[in-house]
Amino acid sequence: METPSTRSGVLILRVWVEGGGPDGFRARILQTVDGEERHPAAACQRTDVLLAVRDWLDELLERDG
Repeated sequence: METPSTRSGVLILRVWVEGGGPDGFRARILQTVDGEERHPAAACQRTDVLLAVRDWLDELLERDG
């Protein structure tokens, strides 16, 4: 009987507000997939943060590993 493979990952978003505007923020993005750390990233736009989350989730959920 084969043991099913499991994948795991961690995504940490650290966000702080700067400048008082609606998009006046900074984000630091830390991520791992299957225990491998990725290079830390930074963002200051919502779309960049959302894209980073989507890319991480896509990589984690890849069927081919």
